[in-house]
Amino acid sequence: MPRLPRAIYALGWVSLLMDIASEMVYPLLPLFMTGSLGLGKEIVGLVEGVAEATSSLFKVAGGRISDRIAARKPLLLAGYGTPALLRPILALATASWHVLAYRFLDRVGKGLRTAPRDALLAEVTPKGQYGRAYGLHRAMDSVGATIGPLLAFALLPLVGFRGVFWLSAIPAALAVLVIVFAVREKGGIARPLPPLRFSNFSPQYRHFLLVTGVFTLGLSSNAFLILRLTDLGLSDAQATLAYTGYNLLYALSSYPLGLLADRFGLRRMVAAGLALYALVYLGLGLSSQAWQGIALFGLYALYSAAFEGSSRAYLATLIPPTEKASAIGFYHTLMGLLLFPASLLFGLLWEGFGAPVAFFFGSSMAAFALLIFLQGSARHKLPVGLP
Repeated sequence: MPRLPRAIYALGWVSLLMDIASEMVYPLLPLFMTGSLGLGKEIVGLVEGVAEATSSLFKVAGGRISDRIAARKPLLLAGYGTPALLRPILALATASWHVLAYRFLDRVGKGLRTAPRDALLAEVTPKGQYGRAYGLHRAMDSVGATIGPLLAFALLPLVGFRGVFWLSAIPAALAVLVIVFAVREKGGIARPLPPLRFSNFSPQYRHFLLVTGVFTLGLSSNAFLILRLTDLGLSDAQATLAYTGYNLLYALSSYPLGLLADRFGLRRMVAAGLALYALVYLGLGLSSQAWQGIALFGLYALYSAAFEGSSRAYLATLIPPTEKASAIGFYHTLMGLLLFPASLLFGLLWEGFGAPVAFFFGSSMAAFALLIFLQGSARHKLPVGLP
């Protein structure tokens, strides 16, 4: 099996280090908001919804700017460098708007970097190895997401929430250094771009937007899964450790599932991911014991590994090469904008009707998205197993 290009490994290391930084913070954030700051779950949903919507608005901007200047690295530096400078806002937070400001600015950085990074991955990946390349990248990303909560779990008793937030700036700064010294790109000639029109994209691309749009309306932030584990009886520290296990299984599964996607078809892996999500959320709604929540969290890791890498790889096969970052950015922007009402609705359903109703809603939306996906494949006469 030929070795993947060096740029893929460099981008993997960048994501690994930044995810260490992010995941030192992320699993603690809902606990910090509801515990230390005394905020309700609807505020958690509001903060997460605003954060993801902000990220998505800047994804299309980052993609368009990257295509316009025919370069990816400047957007990577801006997108990864911004969060590295923001830790003091969170570490010194005493009110909900401080946390909201941190999450807003942090997601601006994520928005700027996502489309250029995914476009660069697609540009350097040999044909027929998209699943493998994106699977490797997601695996390295998830290794960082595993190390981050472990560090948070170890450091929390020693330095508290705020100390962990301060220390998370170190791996974030290292990620920026990797971009500066290890990420290379050929570059191109800056050129004006035509207006970004939805009608210019292929029917397959537009159909996939519909599928993932419906699915996204039933998504919830992982913060709610962590809160569900504490709702089922785990302590804050145990829930953080369970989240670490989720990320470890995600990391171990991403690359093998990427290889399977290349062999058996990206569509088949996307369909499997949607089906598994529906089953996991149904189970979380029915669960009454902590061990059930932990087991379902493990299955959720398999969903993440199956769907997130393969959906990005599948998307890369549907977009034109001249506007690759723009199309990826448009996709992520639309999905992220839908995450705002999705996260807020999930929090309101939980507060108003209880956790089971919220998780049942997420399960039903995933099942509906799967049905649309399969019907669309049949309508275009494209077998689910083909790339």
